[in-house]
Amino acid sequence: MGKKKQRDPPPKFATGGNWNTHHIFLFTDLLNSPAYRALSAHAKEAYIILMQEYKGPYTGPKVICPYSTFKEKGMRPNTLSRALMQLECFGFIEIERGGLEHQPSIYTLVDRWKESYDSAKLEACKAKFEELLERKKLAQERKRSTS
Repeated sequence: MGKKKQRDPPPKFATGGNWNTHHIFLFTDLLNSPAYRALSAHAKEAYIILMQEYKGPYTGPKVICPYSTFKEKGMRPNTLSRALMQLECFGFIEIERGGLEHQPSIYTLVDRWKESYDSAKLEACKAKFEELLERKKLAQERKRSTS
């Protein structure tokens, strides 16, 4: 038997210069879903970051991702907060534990976004998101007025 011919690595432009890159699969059913199309650009960015942090069968559907990871990738606190709320409202993630007391946040990837989203359900999700934003705004105003 002859020696197995070793394959050449892919060109650097295709891998970012690293042979062992981590790929994220965004399938067309996700990209074409009404729920994904309704997300803001920041929510889509946060979802991609969470997908990058996903460790596969080692953690199951859970993603452990501290705020510092989002910060390194250029997301700001208020933007991230809104993006995560939107992802949760539209059925992409569930926030299991927030990053309190120097603990990383834990998110669970869910696929409720696959449910049939007619226009009424989509509007209900948008209304729920707007309601959460309004509650957050009121809480911030109360906090400012008491300090």
